[in-house]
Amino acid sequence: MDPVPTPKQLRGAGAVAVSLAYFSGLAGVVAGGLLYQGGDTGFAFVVWIVTFAMGALLMIASFLVRGMAGMMARLEHMEQGINVVVRRDAGAVERALPRDDHPNPW
Repeated sequence: MDPVPTPKQLRGAGAVAVSLAYFSGLAGVVAGGLLYQGGDTGFAFVVWIVTFAMGALLMIASFLVRGMAGMMARLEHMEQGINVVVRRDAGAVERALPRDDHPNPW
């Protein structure tokens, strides 16, 4: 089974996705501008559209990954709280159980 990434790792992956989105947008603007100046107007528009779509998909992926990291962090926090409550109530449950040293074993 694959290891589950931690929220910190997911936030890092989201930051990398945002960086890649900005880099792809910048590369698309530069490449499209060079193609447009060279006379390839149609191909320049295709490059601009493709890089815009790729950047948008990377931004959406970053948004989803960061949301998942936030949910995982909340779940970990809730799990710690539940563990505290369970440990606190474990003693009460043991005290409520009948003891074996009762004079009547039946």
